[in-house]
Amino acid sequence: MAVQSFSLSQIAWFVTMRDALSLRGLDLDDLLKRSGLLGSCAEMDVNFLSDVYSCIWDMAVQITGDASIGLIPPAHPLSAFGVIAQLLLSSQDLLEAARSMSRFAALVSPTFAMDVAREGEQCHITFRITGGRRPVPMQRFDFVAMVFLTGGRWLTGKALVPQVLNMPFPQPADVSPWRRAYGCPVVFGADAFRVEFALRDMQQPLPTRDPAVADMCARVAQQASQRVGGQFTVKVRQAVAKILSKGDPHREQIAEMLCVSERTLQRRLSEEGTSFAEIVDAHRRERAEQLLAQGRLSVSEMAFELGFSDPSNFYRACKRWFGLSPASFRAAS
Repeated sequence: MAVQSFSLSQIAWFVTMRDALSLRGLDLDDLLKRSGLLGSCAEMDVNFLSDVYSCIWDMAVQITGDASIGLIPPAHPLSAFGVIAQLLLSSQDLLEAARSMSRFAALVSPTFAMDVAREGEQCHITFRITGGRRPVPMQRFDFVAMVFLTGGRWLTGKALVPQVLNMPFPQPADVSPWRRAYGCPVVFGADAFRVEFALRDMQQPLPTRDPAVADMCARVAQQASQRVGGQFTVKVRQAVAKILSKGDPHREQIAEMLCVSERTLQRRLSEEGTSFAEIVDAHRRERAEQLLAQGRLSVSEMAFELGFSDPSNFYRACKRWFGLSPASFRAAS
């Protein structure tokens, strides 16, 4: 996904960050200029945008000397979210709102994803951030969690307190700012940034719930997602292209490359009207057509270049794609 630098202020997450950092006396636009990152290109893909965000938080830590600066609770957590805010407000309960947020997270920021899972009498919410060349700092995850918790309080009028919060970062010398901010035990060195809630807390009905409005907002959000859609599909295709010659690509490989879960990968592709198998097949067909036309590789070499474990699988795929065997297609080219 390409994000033009001049449209950064239109990204909901950028606006939310700017408002929160101003509470600590930091000017996000000034930090952005001082970073020097935007001067090198007119457009950013998602990975570059992620680097911009990471650089901003790294600079904020350097300036303030406060590693817990990501724990700033935003004054107006959902004010920049547009139709997504209306969708959350009209949801039946917090669980439904969280699922809607998970579904349309890319409309808030293309660098952000979340998974919602019900585990018995618990609800587990995993936050994921697409990385770039820079390591994603802990402060970015902290801020995501604070927006979520403050947003939950804003939606229900009640405090939303996790049972436990898992952090994939080393434990700081002083953990008290995190325990104070989250109001629960914090487990450092975890495998993912995961917040665990009692299911009953996530099933709190919202005073503003309205099924008709929620349905309308979901349709508007879906249309918006489709307008910017296809972009996640492009990312998956690019990732598939990188590893195809190493063997049959698997969903878990691509999900790991894109810093999302398999479930999120499948859901986002489904929202863009495709699937992982369709993307792999389409890319193989296009690449096979190129290789057959070039005529430099043998059929066996082409099969392995396309990630097929056996040339006979490539033969069958060519018959399905072109109605011809590889040799016949090459002769007809």
